[in-house]
Amino acid sequence: MFDSFSNQLDDLLQRVGHKLQISKTQRKLAEQRYNSVGIWLSDDQKFFKGKDVDIYPQGSLSISTTVKPLQQQEYDLDLVCEIKENWQGKDPLELLDSIERRLNEHDTYKKMVERKNRCVRLNYANEFHMDILPAHPTDNGNNTNVKVPDRKAEDWKDSNPKGYAAWLNERSEQYWNVLLEKKAVASIQPLPIDDDPNRKPPLKRAVQLIKRYRDIYFEDDPDSAPISIVLTTLAGKYYDGQVSVNDAIDVILEKILANIPREGRLIVVNPTNKQEDLSERWDGKPKLYHSFVSFVRDFKQHWSELNKIQGIDEIAKELKVMFGESIINESLKEQAEFMEKARKKQVLGVVGSSGLLVAAAKEPVIPLRKNTFYGE
Repeated sequence: MFDSFSNQLDDLLQRVGHKLQISKTQRKLAEQRYNSVGIWLSDDQKFFKGKDVDIYPQGSLSISTTVKPLQQQEYDLDLVCEIKENWQGKDPLELLDSIERRLNEHDTYKKMVERKNRCVRLNYANEFHMDILPAHPTDNGNNTNVKVPDRKAEDWKDSNPKGYAAWLNERSEQYWNVLLEKKAVASIQPLPIDDDPNRKPPLKRAVQLIKRYRDIYFEDDPDSAPISIVLTTLAGKYYDGQVSVNDAIDVILEKILANIPREGRLIVVNPTNKQEDLSERWDGKPKLYHSFVSFVRDFKQHWSELNKIQGIDEIAKELKVMFGESIINESLKEQAEFMEKARKKQVLGVVGSSGLLVAAAKEPVIPLRKNTFYGE
């Protein structure tokens, strides 16, 4: 249940998030290439022969929080190649080298291979790059913890891609508890969904928008930008079931700032494997950490100002600064077309004098006038 301001703003944020995510065509292409790479690796007769290999996606693709890159940047897609063998006593660099060697045996992949610290990257020109992370299970237990190789450390590091995805997906469903409570005391119907832009849970939309603002903020200095998994983890940790994307972002930013220590740095660990410090990149690099803190403070200031503005035109100006002009223009146009269609069908209105913007159903509503926006 949102008042007219919150309802329209949240609808707009959902539409922005939808336009940021990987398209259906791109996703299909990514899946095809992901499957092809997986088959090529698992068919290796030198290193992987006779071994149980589990290949699965990780990162934004596995939790549906992909974000359209800015100009001259690419989607970052990741997969894990988990070999079901004991990691102890094995050379971590040998595992990385085996993945690289296998990819170099492919006529197409060998032209795209790039060696990274913990993975081997395939660069698909002007589309996306795919990071292939080799791993071994940490132990023979029922958990999904893994050990991954690290070139710089020449050692194994802890991780848990499967567990992390399950955790974030579970956290993102917290808003249902709030919705169920509201439905128990209200009979007002939700907005019509015939033109629903593939809405996501508020947490996942919040993650997409936080990452987008990160990209805008650090556009001229991308090497100083906080990595996505740190931002996603903080968002998942501090999200508290808000049903509004707007409220979710506001609460997340406020709690991040409230938990920044006066001395030292904020430590962000994998919630499903406490041995993995996701923020270790800040160690010995105070400038990077201070850039992160400044980014969060700047974002919170902009978000607070956004919620003080009245009028769609002024709100649009602020959103363009934060997320980019073209994507806001496209989202505004799409929303206006949706609302006009709803008005013509007389399915969008205000309940009494409450200001609640809802779909006309059982409750008596006052149809909205043509071209009426909140704050105007």
